[in-house]
Amino acid sequence: MSQQTETKQKVLITGASGLIGRALIPLLTSQGYQVYTLQRTVSDTEPYWLIDQQKINLNSAPQPDIIIHLAGENIANGRWTEKVKQKITDSRVKSTQLIVDFINDSATPPSLFICASAIGFYGNSGQQPVNEESSQGNEFVSQLAAQWEQTSHQVKTSNTRVVNLRTGIVLNKQQGALAKMLPAFKMGVGGKIGKGEQIMSWIDLTDQVNAILFIIRNSKLTGPVNLVSPHPVTNRNFSVILANILNRPCILPLPAFMVKLLFAEMGEALLLSSTNVRPTKLLEAGFTFQYDLLEDSLKHQLRGQ
Repeated sequence: MSQQTETKQKVLITGASGLIGRALIPLLTSQGYQVYTLQRTVSDTEPYWLIDQQKINLNSAPQPDIIIHLAGENIANGRWTEKVKQKITDSRVKSTQLIVDFINDSATPPSLFICASAIGFYGNSGQQPVNEESSQGNEFVSQLAAQWEQTSHQVKTSNTRVVNLRTGIVLNKQQGALAKMLPAFKMGVGGKIGKGEQIMSWIDLTDQVNAILFIIRNSKLTGPVNLVSPHPVTNRNFSVILANILNRPCILPLPAFMVKLLFAEMGEALLLSSTNVRPTKLLEAGFTFQYDLLEDSLKHQLRGQ
């Protein structure tokens, strides 16, 4: 990455305790940004927000130059009942609406609002490559991402650039999808899911946060930006590569009917659907991936395993 920023821009982050937030904060700090986080508990000194009450209190923190909104209910915690779906939706839409209102009401609005989103926007697109110009899917995750993004674009000030991070599967051995896969694969009982033909669009956590920094510094990037490696893989290939790196067999598949039995709609959407996503905007803007090949990313993640 380039040298530290000459100006001490102030960054306000939500979801700071999540997978991406925890990696992003030290990177931004090392690059000269002043980083503040919104916590969910009331404080007399620290910035906090109360989403249900639609309230943000910065306390002694300065007005942010940049807001990065990463908070949202985990969609992979279990079956999607209608109640769970509503909770997932509200956690994204209501929190985003609160930030949008904060920006619109500010006398000095931020120059940049980065709002999380997901490649679920495209739905189950099979083997067909999709990019930021592709249409929205029909599934719950597609409708969720679209509503999330639409809410973020209610920012009225022309001085605030809005970017939506359509993030793929973020690889990190401590949290997220890879962390959940590792125990089974380490025991030699990992394998493909379903037929294994579904495309997995992934990104190394290092590239994820570096891409966010790149977006901050590139004022031409607006709207949806796909954060995925330019080299997606099938689930079968992902499983084989992971097993080989761990020196374990890859012989026990998880049949599609078991996925549907155990996880219902959530399993079909997150484990069996196929989304072949291209990071077109990032590549055209000149972003360089450090770990664009899956084998390199997994070796980087699992060094010393």
